[in-house]
Amino acid sequence: MGKSLAQITAEFAPIPGLCLGAELLCGIIELCENITTNKHEVRQLRDRCHHLLLTAKESEERNVSGGIKNALQSINDCLTDVKTKMHGWTMLSKTQAFLRQAEIKLDIERSHAAISDCLTKFQIISQVEINQWQEEFAMNVKLDHQEIIEYLSEIANQQEILRLTMDGTHDSVKQVKQMMEMFQSTMNENKHVADRTHVGLSSNLYQLQFQSNEILPDLHLNSGEVQRIGQFPVSGTAAMDIYEGLYLGREKVAIKVVRAVNSNESSLRRFRREVKVWAEIWRLDRGKHVLPFYGFCQNDGPFPYMVSPWQPNGNALSYVKTYDHKVNYRQMIKGIALGLKVLHDMEPPVVHGDIKAANIVIDNFGHPLLADFGLSQIVEDITGIPFTQSRGVSDSYRWFAPEVCVGEGRLSIMSDIYAYAMTVLEVLTHQQPYRNIKHTTEVVIKSSLGQSPARPMEPEVVRRGLDDSLWALLNKCWSLEASKRPTIYQIIELLPS
Repeated sequence: MGKSLAQITAEFAPIPGLCLGAELLCGIIELCENITTNKHEVRQLRDRCHHLLLTAKESEERNVSGGIKNALQSINDCLTDVKTKMHGWTMLSKTQAFLRQAEIKLDIERSHAAISDCLTKFQIISQVEINQWQEEFAMNVKLDHQEIIEYLSEIANQQEILRLTMDGTHDSVKQVKQMMEMFQSTMNENKHVADRTHVGLSSNLYQLQFQSNEILPDLHLNSGEVQRIGQFPVSGTAAMDIYEGLYLGREKVAIKVVRAVNSNESSLRRFRREVKVWAEIWRLDRGKHVLPFYGFCQNDGPFPYMVSPWQPNGNALSYVKTYDHKVNYRQMIKGIALGLKVLHDMEPPVVHGDIKAANIVIDNFGHPLLADFGLSQIVEDITGIPFTQSRGVSDSYRWFAPEVCVGEGRLSIMSDIYAYAMTVLEVLTHQQPYRNIKHTTEVVIKSSLGQSPARPMEPEVVRRGLDDSLWALLNKCWSLEASKRPTIYQIIELLPS
C-alpha cells in the first residue's frame, strides 16, 4: 500500500467515527503479510478495505447522503469480519493453507461482496467498479494458482513438502491424500506440457507417495502419471499385452493392456468401481502378498490398461525354472495361499478367477505376489460374456474348475481353490497341469469327469515338496463338487511350514 500503520491511523484520525475502522484496517494490513497462500487475492482485499474507508471519509467530508452515520456500523462489521477471517487464515499451517485454497478464495469473494454492499450505502458504487474488482480478482486467482504450481513442481521443495504434509498429527494420512489430490489435479492441467513443471510435479508426487506408503487418491491415471517405454509389448498372454512403463517419471512399471475389452464409458464405470477394491486390498496387504495396482488408464489407445509395479524376477514359473535349487518351494506355495486369503477375506470376497503361475510374480526378495486379481470379473461385467468364453482365455482351461467350463461358467472362491491346487502342481513340476495331455479340450473332458492329473513321481518333484500329505491336499482341492473343497483357511492350516 506504500503507507505505514501510523500514516494509516493519521489519515483517518480527523473523522472520529472512523477510528475503529482505521484500527481494524491496521490489523488487516498486519495479518495480510502472514498469510502463506492466496497472497495476491488477500492483498487486493486489503486494498479494497482501505478503499472502503477512504470512500467513507470522503463521504463524511462532503456530507454526501447524510455522511457516514448510517453506514458506520456496516463498515465496522464488514472490516471486523475480514479481520476475523484473515486471522483464521494465518493460524493455518502451510499445508492446511494449501489444502484450503478454494475455501479461502470463496471467503475472499464473500468479503468483496460485503464491501460492495457497504459502498452501495454511499450510493457511489457502479457496475464498472464491480466489474473492475471482479476482473482484478480473477487475475489474482490465476497468479496465486501459478505460484502454487511453481512451488509444487520445484524439486528443491521436495523435503519441505514431505515435512509439512507428513507432520505426524492424527490428520497426517488425510493431509497426504489431499495433497496428492492437489498434485494430480495440477498435473492434469499441465499434462500436455512436457517441461520441467510436469517433471517436477511428477517427481514430488512420487516422493510423497513413496514416503507415505499410500496409493494415489485418483486411480484413473489420465494426467500423465504413466508413460510407455517403447512401441511394442515385452511380454503378454493371449488376452493381454504387457509393456514397460515409467510411473511419475521415477519407477519402472508394467502396463497391462487388456485386449478383451475396449476403452469406453462402460469400461470406465466398471474400472472406477473396481478401484475401491484395489484401494482396500492395498490398505490391508500393503503389497506383501498381493501385487498392488497403481491405477488404470483409458486414454492411451483403444484398450484400457492397468498399471502395477514392475517385478524384475518375472512370473513364478520362469523364476522356479531359473532358480530351482535356491527356491524355498514350501514358502512359495504358502505365500501364494496367503495372497489368496487376502482376497477371500474381503467383504464380499474377491474372486481372482485366473490363478496360475503366469499370474503370480516374484518380488525382489523371492516372495510370490498374486497379480491381476479380479480381472476376470471385470472382463465378464463389461462384455456380458462369461470370462471362460472371452477371447484369449482358452489357455487357462487347464487351471479352471470343471463347473467353470460348463453353462455360464460362474467363477467363485471354490473355483479359485481348484486353480490354486493346479498352480501348486505347476510350480512343483515346472510344467502345466495335465502335462501329458496335448489338447485342452481333452483336459476339460477329463476334469469334468473328476479325473485329476496323474501324480508326478520324479525325484526332483518330490524334493521340491510334493509328498503324500500335500498330494492328498491337492486332490481335496480338485474335488468335483465345489462344496467339498477346503477353504483357503483350511489349506493354510494343512500346508507344511
